[in-house]
Amino acid sequence: MSEIQPLLVQLTEEFLNNLVVSAKVTINGVVYDKPISHTSTRYGLRKYIKLTNEQGLITRAALVDAHGRELYVKEMSYQKGTQGYTIAFPLTLKVEEVNIHD
Repeated sequence: MSEIQPLLVQLTEEFLNNLVVSAKVTINGVVYDKPISHTSTRYGLRKYIKLTNEQGLITRAALVDAHGRELYVKEMSYQKGTQGYTIAFPLTLKVEEVNIHD
């Protein structure tokens, strides 16, 4: 009998965490590069992007890797004014054994 060990789940989550390095946010048709403002692992992996001075219609936000490849895209329609705004990217990781019968 095989069983996935907690170490495999932990290492996979760490890989995913390290893969995401920044974000791209589209506001009024202009793409802004934004840093990850906070990462939480308390209830699964979550990445946060904080917008402070930017204003306008947010239509898209994406987490990207070191090569600029989009890993997680959120299409949205949020009119941001002078108040700050945080975009959360919750990531749930499920690792399971799959039995293959020939």
